[in-house]
Amino acid sequence: MLLKKIFLFLFYFLAQAGKAQDINLKLIDSITIQKNEYHKFIGVDTHNFLFFTKHEVVTKTNGTQKWVYANYELGEPTSLSILNPLQLLVFYKETNTLVFLDRFLNESQRIDLNTITPSKIALWTENTKNQEVWLHNEITNSLEFYNYQNNNTLSQTIPFSKKPIHLTADFNTAFVLFDTQICKYNIYGTQINCTTINNIKKIALTNNYIVGCSTKSELIFFDTALKTSSSSIILQNNWQDFSVSNEKLYIYNGSKVYTYQLNLSSK
Repeated sequence: MLLKKIFLFLFYFLAQAGKAQDINLKLIDSITIQKNEYHKFIGVDTHNFLFFTKHEVVTKTNGTQKWVYANYELGEPTSLSILNPLQLLVFYKETNTLVFLDRFLNESQRIDLNTITPSKIALWTENTKNQEVWLHNEITNSLEFYNYQNNNTLSQTIPFSKKPIHLTADFNTAFVLFDTQICKYNIYGTQINCTTINNIKKIALTNNYIVGCSTKSELIFFDTALKTSSSSIILQNNWQDFSVSNEKLYIYNGSKVYTYQLNLSSK
C-alpha cells in the first residue's frame, strides 16, 4: 500500500534501439528525518550513511550517529561527491573551490582553482581516486580528468558545443547531461556513446544503469552503454530528491528516506 502511495508506475517502450525492460521496486526500508531538517538529500554511500546539506552545512548520519561539516567562508556547497566514502569531495562553485573531507567530515585538503596555473573555472565536479577528479572547465567548455595533487590535466574531451546541465561519474567513466543528449566519456577523454533525451534535468549512476529525472518528475532508466532504455516511473507525493546506489533507489520527501530494491527484467 505504501509503495502505491509513493509511486504511480507507467511502463512503456521508448524510441531507442534494444530491448525494453520492466522496473520492479520493492520497499525494503525507511528512515524518519525531522521535517525540513535538511534542504538537499545527496545520497547513501557504500557503508549506508546518508548525506544531506542545508545552507553551508554538510551532514553525514546513519540515524543514530551524526557528523557535520560547515564552511561559512566558502558559502553553500554546489555538489557533494560521495563516490569514495573515505574521501568526500565538496565543490563550491561560487568560490571555485574544491574541499576534500575524510570519513569523519574533517577537512583534509582545499584547492582554490582560481590560484592554479592555468586557472580553471569549474561548473561540475565528481570525485574518483588517486588524487583525480572529473571536472568540467567552463573556460574550455570541456570535461577534464584532472590530477589535483600534481595540478595536471591527464586528459580532456574536445570542447562541447553546449554547456552541460549535469554530471555523474564513477572511477572510470563519466556521463554528461546536455539539454537533448546524455553522453558517456572514458578517462582518456574519448566519447563512447550518446543517446537522445527530452526534458531531463538530472542524472544519477548506479552499477548497471543511468537514471534520468525529467521535468515531469519521471525517472527514466538507461543501461550504462546508453543503448537500451527501460520503462519509467512517475514519482508522486511531493518528493524532493532521489539517489541511486548499489541497485537501490532512495527517495527523500522532507521527512523520510525510502529505500527500494531495484530489479530490471527483460520483456
